[in-house]
Amino acid sequence: MFGSGVGAGVLALALVLVCAARGPTDAVDRPMLLSAGVAGVPGHRTTLAPDSTAAFVPGTSLIDGAAPLPAAGFPADVPTGAAAVAAARSWLAAGRVPGRTDLERAVAARALSDLALLTAPDGAAVAGPFGSWDLVWPRDASWYVAAFSATGHVPEAVAILGFLARTQNPDGTWAVRYHADGRPVRDGRPAQLDAVGWFGWAVWSAWRAGAGEAATRMWPAVVRATDFAAAALGPDGLPRPAADYWERPERRPTLGTAAPLLLGLRAAADLATARGARAQADRWTAGAKRLSRAIVERFGAYGYGRHPDDGRPDAAVAFLSAPLARLGPQDGVAAALAAGERALLMPSGGLRPGVDPRIGNVAWTAETALFALADFGDDVRFEHWFGWLVAHRTRLEELPEKVTDAGQPASVAPLGWTDAIVLLALAARDGRMPTPPAPDLG
Repeated sequence: MFGSGVGAGVLALALVLVCAARGPTDAVDRPMLLSAGVAGVPGHRTTLAPDSTAAFVPGTSLIDGAAPLPAAGFPADVPTGAAAVAAARSWLAAGRVPGRTDLERAVAARALSDLALLTAPDGAAVAGPFGSWDLVWPRDASWYVAAFSATGHVPEAVAILGFLARTQNPDGTWAVRYHADGRPVRDGRPAQLDAVGWFGWAVWSAWRAGAGEAATRMWPAVVRATDFAAAALGPDGLPRPAADYWERPERRPTLGTAAPLLLGLRAAADLATARGARAQADRWTAGAKRLSRAIVERFGAYGYGRHPDDGRPDAAVAFLSAPLARLGPQDGVAAALAAGERALLMPSGGLRPGVDPRIGNVAWTAETALFALADFGDDVRFEHWFGWLVAHRTRLEELPEKVTDAGQPASVAPLGWTDAIVLLALAARDGRMPTPPAPDLG
């Protein structure tokens, strides 16, 4: 990675050893800020230290030449000059920067610029610019695809899809994480099932944005992933137990897996219908109907908690909202979202993923942003959660992964998944985020 070195590696290792690694399964959380932001141009980026006093050139991720460089251990050898500034601004202008106000557009522009820096030219889209986050999560990468698609940056979306297709297992699944060169990370984390749903939605999102040729190239990968999703549904219509975005072993199905699979089945079925692939369209639509009914019956009866027949709240309920795998108008999701807001609220004012004690002590910005994306039927909650996220950025106006109970940014900044969710929340609020059609359950 451009800008890395021995000093950066030593400091990164030291910080990673004393801080919790990414994932809600952290047993011990010692929140501190590991990075204040990321700078550079696509393919050439550097991580900015927590105490950096650098500043961005407006409309870019380039360091202002008059500003002090980052602290030792985070070299800042990034491109500068009028040509680089013009290229960065031109890239933003080539797409859409969502938002109704100057503040919203500024937040969106920073989020888009972050995603551009976190995405390599070959499509390796890492979660963050530092340490254990400098890896590709297929889930996060799929959200990047959707965000790039919704904002008109289709080439970047297509590049990420290419990386995901190249790293897909023969059975249609993915590893939990990948190195930027495509090698799976062998760290003993349990296999996740949600990626087979997120990928189908990502390809569908790019297709809706005009990437028809790319969607054709991705079709074999979509078939493998979605067939696996359909086959993973048990007799009761729910997926088999598997790790989800919490990244821990599960003995029961989770909403964090069921909702992405529903989204992926619907998206892939719509894509299959458009391609005239009637057999796949019928098979995946049937699977989506079974799964949708099972979610309502097994999760909905208890307020859409983390597990079937279990009312413990989980931020994954936001996956069932209208912009994503929406259910029917009388499904109780809106009430579950409101209950989740109350149950997951942290002292900082943000939200945590669930009520498990091991994920306490901090609010998580991605999960908070999901509630900004969720459709409550008005803009009040969007404005509330968006405002909280804006108020808890780093000094460089980057969105961190976590916020301490004292209200301080913590962990890595920026977190690409949060950036992508915020972009999609803005796009959805303004009617620019398409939703896969939901088949009639009759």
